[in-house]
Amino acid sequence: MTSISVRIATAIRLALLGCMGFLFANVATALPLPPSIHDCNGSKDLIFAAHLDDDLLFMNPDVSANIDAGGCMLTVYLTASERRAGEDYMLARERGVRAAYAYLANKPDVWTQDTVAVGAYHLTRFTLTGDPKLQLIHMRLKDPWLGKGWGSLTPLSQTESIAGNMVDTLGSYHETYSRADLVATIASIIQGYGPTTVRHLDDTINIPYTELCWRCIGHGHPDHIASARLVRDAIKLAHGNYAEVAYVDYPTQERQINLNEKEINKKTEAFRRYAWKDYHACPDPQNCIAPAGPEASWVGRSYYVSRHNITPALFTDPEGGILILAKGEVNDAANIWNSRKQTWSALGGRTPDSLASFAYPDAANGFLARDALGIIWANKQNPDESWQGWQAMVGARFPRLPTVTSEGKTAAVGLANDGLLYWATASSTENRWAAWQPLPVLHQATSELAITTDAAGRLVIFATDVEGRLFTVQQIAAEDVEHWSSWNEIAAPIALGGLAALRNAHGLIELYLRDRANNHLLRIAQAAQPDSAANTPSPAIWNTATDLGVSFVGKPAVGLNEHGDVIVAVVDHPDGALWLYENDQAKKLSVNVVSSPALRVINGVLYIVARNAGQLQTYQVQEYRQGVWGTALTIAVPPAGGGSAFSVGVSGSPLAVVTDNGTQEKDN
Repeated sequence: MTSISVRIATAIRLALLGCMGFLFANVATALPLPPSIHDCNGSKDLIFAAHLDDDLLFMNPDVSANIDAGGCMLTVYLTASERRAGEDYMLARERGVRAAYAYLANKPDVWTQDTVAVGAYHLTRFTLTGDPKLQLIHMRLKDPWLGKGWGSLTPLSQTESIAGNMVDTLGSYHETYSRADLVATIASIIQGYGPTTVRHLDDTINIPYTELCWRCIGHGHPDHIASARLVRDAIKLAHGNYAEVAYVDYPTQERQINLNEKEINKKTEAFRRYAWKDYHACPDPQNCIAPAGPEASWVGRSYYVSRHNITPALFTDPEGGILILAKGEVNDAANIWNSRKQTWSALGGRTPDSLASFAYPDAANGFLARDALGIIWANKQNPDESWQGWQAMVGARFPRLPTVTSEGKTAAVGLANDGLLYWATASSTENRWAAWQPLPVLHQATSELAITTDAAGRLVIFATDVEGRLFTVQQIAAEDVEHWSSWNEIAAPIALGGLAALRNAHGLIELYLRDRANNHLLRIAQAAQPDSAANTPSPAIWNTATDLGVSFVGKPAVGLNEHGDVIVAVVDHPDGALWLYENDQAKKLSVNVVSSPALRVINGVLYIVARNAGQLQTYQVQEYRQGVWGTALTIAVPPAGGGSAFSVGVSGSPLAVVTDNGTQEKDN
């Protein structure tokens, strides 16, 4: 079957499942719909695990942290995890995960069992009696090894990888799934639950299933990889306002311990509660030493799967150099590269996302990071180049990192978990971020946003809705933090994200975005400056969109060159070329770039930085000085260690340093 035919068949199955409904009910009784975002304290986690214990070993402490924060959680286990030991062993392991979740919730291990019907399929569900926001669902796909070796295929991995294969279920209902059925069922669960975060295992291991081996470097379990690939395909069908977080599994043992003592102890105790019910893991629960072997390594670590297209950021070094800010693909931390010292420093934190740089009102460097629970954290650099430590920005949680500006004032805007747009500003006196405040409602808004200020000093925000229409809203007055205009639609081609905005040398706003029809870079310029004395600003008049003739992916980097002209840098496609658009001309600067670029003019010199293609996290820095492009500089990989939990007030002092020759040193 062709890939197009598979997609069509999958879409049909999903539509049929959607028509049948996602029913939290047994055969006789219809139960209420899934909890609302408000019932869940702003967080609804949906976890997909291949086996009964994958979530405890690889997705914790995020599991525990969400429960502690009062969030809702639905964990879906794809396989029966019976290892040819039959239904009794499956049920024992199911009792184990229930005991672990009850421990994490600090509630009695008492659960209510019923059946979830997803289309024609029947899934077993358990709801924690003491905290009904916690639920476990079991798809119970049979899970024996289909051969003698570790690399032998499993029913799930065969169904995922071999056309025409099917996988049967174990338990009360004897049902059969094709690959398309699995994807459609998972997509229906996502749409039915309405999560704020979907968590799954690592889909990026490219070693063929039959060549995987136990404890080999970089290898995983075929079921882990298969489950993650199925979830990723389901996400393409189940659109929504949620984050996607993937977790490294077996290979975490190859990385440094990155959990603190409290996190390790709680993760260990939760796994022990599970292991006491798993008679293969603990034949004698009274003398059980679990976690042991590789499990003992896994409980001390938790790492996110990093996509290579995460955008870096650029700062001005107070001493005249440049600073590159990047999320570490190995350490998950915020990392700073200093051009004067030619070193990386890890600043801590654990984030699955990119980082957003800005300048505080006193011109000090700052950046935002998002943790895996959707909380936004800010950090500020001191005059001595150390960092003040993390400040949590309260008032909302976000599935994606908000957009930030330092043009005129320091402010940020983002689409929160509840589907509303929020904004916040940094104080001009204390240099602290105020709480998130809601903007006027824009129905079906997306997280594709841009923010800047107009010539009157008022914040102006741009957003698109799910249909690709473009809207703008602005402050009534520059110092008015309570009143905003209504949203106004801007006549423009249907957009596909990629928004960026700034003021040009004439004080007029220029907006850049992607045309959905051809992926081209569009420019929409403000036609006239606003009346700064007006109590109620009139909607700005915008010129017709101009197609700049350059295709791009991700987000454009915009700025003013040394002459005050607007410049835009983009990447034309993944693993593609880096382009600079300046003075109505596009120039190709380099090739084999995977991330969107960052740019900044520092002391009259233009710098552009982007991630190189390849497994190693290296960056190229393009430099334009006095009309001449210099030789591109390659920056070595960030440190392997230095990630840690976000915590208010924790010093941002460097934890580790890596020099450009790749050696690692301790930074005292």
